[in-house]
Amino acid sequence: MPAILGRHRGWVNTVVGIPARNEVATIASVALAADAGLRRTCPTGGLIVLADNGSTDGTPDAFLAAATTEEQLVVRSEAQGSGKGTNVMALVRLALERNADRLILLDADVRSAEPAWIDRLASAVDCAEPTLAVPTYRRNRYEANTTNHLASPLLAALFGRPLQQPIGGEFALNRALLRRVAQWQHPASACLYGIDIWLTANTVREDHHIVEVPLGVKLHNSPFPKILHLPLQVLDSLFHVALCLDRPLPADLDVPMARREAVATAAVPQDPALVTHVAAAVAGYVGANAAEVWRFFPSARGLPEAPWGARIRGEDWPHVLADAVDVLATGRFGQARDHLIALYVNRVLSFWDEIDGLSGVEIDALLDRQVSDTVKAVADRSIVFGRTPLPTGFDRGHWTGIE
Repeated sequence: MPAILGRHRGWVNTVVGIPARNEVATIASVALAADAGLRRTCPTGGLIVLADNGSTDGTPDAFLAAATTEEQLVVRSEAQGSGKGTNVMALVRLALERNADRLILLDADVRSAEPAWIDRLASAVDCAEPTLAVPTYRRNRYEANTTNHLASPLLAALFGRPLQQPIGGEFALNRALLRRVAQWQHPASACLYGIDIWLTANTVREDHHIVEVPLGVKLHNSPFPKILHLPLQVLDSLFHVALCLDRPLPADLDVPMARREAVATAAVPQDPALVTHVAAAVAGYVGANAAEVWRFFPSARGLPEAPWGARIRGEDWPHVLADAVDVLATGRFGQARDHLIALYVNRVLSFWDEIDGLSGVEIDALLDRQVSDTVKAVADRSIVFGRTPLPTGFDRGHWTGIE
C-alpha cells in the first residue's frame, strides 16, 4: 500500500493530482496555482494531492510547505519498477475513494501553470457521460516531438480521432470516466510514461467524449533528454490499446485536423551535444539492425542521407508509420516499436531542418498534413490485427538503457 500523509478530510468535490518525482524546484508553484484555481472553481471542497514516486530531493516536503488554503495530501510510491503511470493510477483510486466528481491532473515540472487552468479543465468534464479533457498549448517548435510525430498521427490513424496534444499531461476526468479507467487492461508501460496515451486511446476506443481545452503557453523541463525511452513507453502503451481493436479505424478525412496555434513564437533549440549523442546512438542501432529495419520498413529504404542518418521528410513519414502498423499486425510487437523509435529520431531531426525559417502557422499546417497523410496511408492498406497476442510485460528493449 502507498504511504499517505498530510492533512485531509473525507469527501471532496474535486481532486487536483500532481504526479511527480524530484521536482522540488517547481512543485510549490504548481500547488499554489492549483490552490488558487480550486478556490475560484470549487468552493464546496477541493483536495490537492501530490503522488510522489520516490523523490530524493525533498519534493514532498516542499509541497506540504506550500501555503495552500485547500486540503493537501501526499501519496508515496516506490520508484523501482514504476513511474508517472503509477502516480496517476494512485490518484484515480484516491479520487474514486473520495467520491470526487472529477480528477484534474497537472504536471509537476510546469512553470506556466495558471489558476484559470483548473476552471477550464473542470468545466470541460462537468457532465454525466464519461468525459476526458485534454489540453492544447503553444509549445517551443523543438519540443512536443513524441506528440507531433507519433501520438497524434497514430491516434488519428488507429482510433479515428485527431487530437492536437493527446499526451499533454494536464488532463481532467469526470467520475463516470474514472470508473471506466479502473476497468481497463493496464500494461506495464502504462505504469510509466505510457499513461497519458493509454488514457486517451482507451477513451477514444470506447467512444467516450473528449474535449480539447486551450491552456495557452506551456513552459516546462525539456523532454528531449528522454527522446530514446519516453516514446518507447508511449508506443508500447499505444500499441497495446490498438491491439484491442480488430483493425485500424482511421479518422474521417472529410473532417481535417485544424491545429490551434500549437507552435509558440519563441524557439529554443536543443543542446547540440545531446543531439549529437542521440544521433550517434540511433545510427549505431540502425547499422546493427539494418537488414531487419529495411525489411519491415520498406518506406524508409533508400531515403536521402543526412548528417544524422536518414532524411525522413513530411511526405515520407506517414508511410513509415503505416509500415509500423503493418508490422504490428503481423505479431512483431517489439520490432514495430523498437525499430520505429530509431526512425522516429531521424524524423525529428529531419523535421527540425525542414521547419527552419517557417512561421508557426506554416509549421502547424505541416503537422496537420502529416496527420491527414498518416490517416490516408494506414487506410489505404488492408490491415487486420486479428487479436494478436499481447506482450504480458514491458520489455524495456534497447532504448531505455541509453541516456
